Amino acid sequence: MFDTPRPLRAGRYSERERRWVQTSHCARGVREPLPSCLRLVSWNVDSLTKDPKKRLIAALAYLQREVFRCQTPAARPEPCCILLQEVSVGAFTMILTNEWVQRCFLVVPTSTDKWPAGARYGTVTLVSRTVPLSNAFTIDFGNSSMWRNAIFVDLKLSVPALPHAARQPDGVVTVRIANTHLESLLMGEAARPMQLQLISEMLQEYVLRGGVVAGDMNAIGHSDMTIVEDVGLMDAWERGDDDEEGFTWGYQPREQYPPARLDKVLFTTRGGLEVDEPKRFAVGARTDYGDWISDHFGLMTTLQVVRDVDEGMPM
Repeated sequence: MFDTPRPLRAGRYSERERRWVQTSHCARGVREPLPSCLRLVSWNVDSLTKDPKKRLIAALAYLQREVFRCQTPAARPEPCCILLQEVSVGAFTMILTNEWVQRCFLVVPTSTDKWPAGARYGTVTLVSRTVPLSNAFTIDFGNSSMWRNAIFVDLKLSVPALPHAARQPDGVVTVRIANTHLESLLMGEAARPMQLQLISEMLQEYVLRGGVVAGDMNAIGHSDMTIVEDVGLMDAWERGDDDEEGFTWGYQPREQYPPARLDKVLFTTRGGLEVDEPKRFAVGARTDYGDWISDHFGLMTTLQVVRDVDEGMPM
């Protein structure tokens, strides 16, 4: 089934059962008050270079210790969502067996059979257990010859209360996060606009406070220069595609193609959702045995629910 939402269930590791179990997509076990701020991280972890298992283990360790500053597997990160692209089929279990992931995250999906049929790599989303996840689904792109898709998760966040005011019962909103790897190379240029259009439509549903899509956008063609605006999204990076500080690929190692800003954070909002300009991480990051962890830099940003003007101020 292409170009239409297909339901997914998030997985939660059960210490009692010693296995991953499906969640009920409810807020059970999440402590009030809900967070109004969320750290969002995106990273293409490179399935094609040698030793994908060892490099994925290194990537998870880097995220734990360097990005989130969790020095032990028991240390919980701030409320966050981690978007991984290009996780190889053979390395996928490295996520499920990682102790920090088991203790601290929900995983979508928990099996590679939820990826498009025939996929040799795919996208995986991790949501910290401190954030309620109310819905998850995937869209497999019908125009893709590379088994590409987008994974969506709906997260519950709170609207900050007014100073000295009690939290309002209707102060919980839904923000949708999409994780994607758009069609690659110049040969994929014709496919990318439709793929991003499908994502944009899902992020602009009326019931949402807003939506964010992050991942490898493979922005290398002429049409990619206007694709974001064409589909009705906004770019969280405000300095354009030619600013080298925004480049995320082409250095680890140097490639036959010039470095470029392939990875992006895009968003839409009905008001009351702010997205910080993303920063790069894993610049120069290597494994313990000296190989690059990935040929891509990662991106991290912060989403903040703020009070919209229509939500009132004291009279």
